[in-house]
Amino acid sequence: MLLRTDPLRVAVFAFGLVFVLLLAAYGFAAIESRPTIGGVVSAFAAFAIAGCGLLYAWRPAAGGIVD
Repeated sequence: MLLRTDPLRVAVFAFGLVFVLLLAAYGFAAIESRPTIGGVVSAFAAFAIAGCGLLYAWRPAAGGIVD
């Protein structure tokens, strides 16, 4: 299974997963303290960027191996 996986897709998925974990940490910090509006906007922007990366990584023919 791992030998047939495109390394670029795996790397982008891992990068997106790191973004999701970063946002989870930000959410935990927001619960413990008062977040600023700028911080919330930047967290949503980072989430949108990570979502775009994940969608791009898993679309058909994303520049990797095409069956």
